[in-house]
Amino acid sequence: MSRLQEFLSDYQNASTRTGYTASLRSFIDFVYGSQRKGTRVAPDEIERYEILIDQYFKDNRDYQKDVKEFLKSINNRAPLSVRQTFNCLREFMGVNGLDLEKKELRRIKKHVIPKGGVRTVEREMDVETLRSILTHLDVKGRAMVLCLASGGMRLNELLAVTLDDVDLDTIPAKMIIRGNTAKNGHDRFTFVSAECVSAVREWLKVRDQYLALSVKRNEGFVRNGRSKAKTQNDTRLFPYSDHIAITMWEHALKKSGYHSTDKTTGRSQIHLHMLRKFYISQLSLLISKEIPEALCGHAGYLTGAYRRYTAAQLAEGYRKAEHLVTIAMPKQIHELQTEFQERMQSQGVILERVVAENVELKSLIQKQAEISRDLIFKNEELTKSVDDLSELSGTFGKIIRSVAGDPASAMVLQDGLSTFRKDILDGKFGPVMRDRLVQREAEHNTG
Repeated sequence: MSRLQEFLSDYQNASTRTGYTASLRSFIDFVYGSQRKGTRVAPDEIERYEILIDQYFKDNRDYQKDVKEFLKSINNRAPLSVRQTFNCLREFMGVNGLDLEKKELRRIKKHVIPKGGVRTVEREMDVETLRSILTHLDVKGRAMVLCLASGGMRLNELLAVTLDDVDLDTIPAKMIIRGNTAKNGHDRFTFVSAECVSAVREWLKVRDQYLALSVKRNEGFVRNGRSKAKTQNDTRLFPYSDHIAITMWEHALKKSGYHSTDKTTGRSQIHLHMLRKFYISQLSLLISKEIPEALCGHAGYLTGAYRRYTAAQLAEGYRKAEHLVTIAMPKQIHELQTEFQERMQSQGVILERVVAENVELKSLIQKQAEISRDLIFKNEELTKSVDDLSELSGTFGKIIRSVAGDPASAMVLQDGLSTFRKDILDGKFGPVMRDRLVQREAEHNTG
């Protein structure tokens, strides 16, 4: 096993393996001259690269100088691309015993690697642009682009999706992305639009025929050592390479008049990866950004949002905003549906407010009912008190008549009445009796 193969065996992620391989081949091309006849590495050239990588460790070269000069040669690339290439190269060489000295590492980072991030000035990606591009794609290209635009997958993730990973019968339709192809190594699922489902179903009608023709066309390249053998048993939904996918996209861009390259980097200003940005920005117009970020596999959101939302809640959120990633819908209908969804959301807020106010009103009604019951109870007590007072007055009348001829008893009775009067005025028998007594005495004095 070559050094490269042994090193790559530690990585399950296909994108990581591809990145390391591409960086090391570029380094070998710089040191020994280009080993490829075309822009892509043919199968018969793969072994040559692996032999030269092994050879590099036997040639006793000045590794630090080679790395520095190599980085200078690719300095016109985007800063992020140069940093990634350097990190890949440094890790591989370090595993094999070639480490940069600290002072040299500092100098490279400070003076050789370009500062900044992405340099390519991208053009705007919107529904109208995508609609125009789609008209210039065949059935397989159309299905692929709609999967990317409405599902938020990376290209390498989509090209690894198998037929068993796709469920077109659920609403919304679901696709599973396996951890060995995902950038963060986690399994996840995502949803695609009903429009995408229709396109995929049309593609599946001719997929086997396409695969059979592809296998046959490839036989000549295999005989000439220019390609690996293909098989009719390929279980992937889209059984072709990223090179074919990108080529289809570039051709559609040119036919639709949207093809352009950045003057500084020479890179396309509308590329397939922009469909992920389109997906996130579109869905985020109507639902929480956590949902599209999680569904497209961004690590920070993937774990957090998956803990906060159930699968049903994620599906419900996606369905609310699905029309925003539906491309073929005419602009007027698209705008009307967006306005309708926004109004529905607004009505939902109003409804929630009405419900809250209704709950509050019910609470007030309940409190009013309790107050009414208390008033009825107090009124009953008042009526009983008045009746008792009337009965007591009659009793007093009888007592007064019986003691009229007994001065001593009359004196005792007078003292008791005075005490009783004082208790009433002090409120011991309630405010009603007190007020009534004051009123009676006032009327008596007036009379």
